[in-house]
This record gives sequence, C-alpha cells and structure tokens, in this order.
Amino acid sequence: MFLALFFGVFLVAAGAVAYFFLTNKGKKQVSIHNHDWKPDIVYLYQFPRSSCMPNVSPFCLKVETFLKANKIPYEVRPLLMGRSQYGLLPFIELNGEHIADSQIIIHRLTEHFKTKTLLIPRDEAIARTIDRMTDNHTFLVLYQFKVLSTGTNNFFSMMLEELGVPKLILPILAYFFRRKAANRVAASLGHFSTEDFKIFLKKDYDAYRDLLGDQKFLFGDEINTVSDASRIS
Repeated sequence: MFLALFFGVFLVAAGAVAYFFLTNKGKKQVSIHNHDWKPDIVYLYQFPRSSCMPNVSPFCLKVETFLKANKIPYEVRPLLMGRSQYGLLPFIELNGEHIADSQIIIHRLTEHFKTKTLLIPRDEAIARTIDRMTDNHTFLVLYQFKVLSTGTNNFFSMMLEELGVPKLILPILAYFFRRKAANRVAASLGHFSTEDFKIFLKKDYDAYRDLLGDQKFLFGDEINTVSDASRIS
C-alpha cells in the first residue's frame, strides 16, 4: 500500500516537473478557454488567490491593478496548471482573443479601451523606463535578496501550499521552482553577493522615492499609468 502510494505521488510530481520545466516555453498556439464570452469583458487568467495577498505573482497583480484603476470590466479565472502561449501567467481573453504577457496585455487594453495616457511625451518615456526597470531589475533583485538568499525552499513551499498543491509533492516542486528562479536571476543579473544585491535594491528604491516626491503617484494624485501599477505590485 505504501509503495503504491509513493509510486503514485512520484508519478504526479514527475508529471508536474515535466510540465513546468521540460516543456517548450516558446510561443505556441493555444485555444481560448471561455467560448461563451461577453463583448468587451476581460477574462483574466491568473494564479488562485492567496490567503495573505491578492496574488503571488506581481505580474498578475500588475494587470489586475491596471484593470481596477481604469475601471475596465473583468472577471478573474483562477488557473493553477494552465499557461499562456508563452508558457506564463497571466494572460487574458478579450472578445475571443488570447493575449499573453503583462506588458502586451496592458498595451492592448490601453488601445482597446482608450485608457488615459500622459499628456507629455517625456512623461510617457519616463513611465516606460520605470515599468521596464521594475519588471526586469527591481523584481529580480528583490527576488534574489528576499527569497533565494535564504538558502531554503520555504518560500516556494508556502507559495505552492497556498495555491492548493498537495503537501506530499511540495518538497519536490519547491526544489525545482527554486532552481528555476535562481537560474533566471543569475542569467538576468549575474552572480553577486548579498551585500551587492542590497546596494542594487537600495538604489532602485531611492530612484522610486525621488521620482515620487510628495505626490501620491508617480505622475500626480491619480493612478493612471502602467508604471504606477508596476510600482504598486
């Protein structure tokens, strides 16, 4: 009985590992999930809600923040195993079309719903720079400093448990999630000491502080840009 249970758990874990780490993450054709869609309703596919935060993914949170801030009608569709055409979450479906990657999603939403943009081209350029810095540097530095530098899989075990993954396979999946995250950070930023990462993070936070000044948001008293959504997430 025990051997059969162990073998079953092993097969489930192996299948999950293969799905997340061995499948091709390049662009691929995917079918839409919701065939009974309503016009101009955004169907947001993201990780299930956590008990202690709106979403474990800052990219999912960024898209949902943008939707809320611009009063765009949407419905959340929690998804654990499914992924977009790029192998990631979040993605949306709008009028029967699959749209993936947070920055592509927000670009398409801005065009389709004619959301507010900044009046000065220079401000738009600054907003774009902040958005890319947040996604491609601050997020990874924070990830390295707060998650990977601990030397344990505790964060990933907690995250997976929050998402409803069975406890029997948590240690296996947490190990592979941590390894994948470490490889991503190393490939994007390089190998640095914890003290170096602290310096990187402080410089980023100082930049956000100086840009924000006395304002509620980066470009005034209302949230109306993707860079504000990125900073909040």
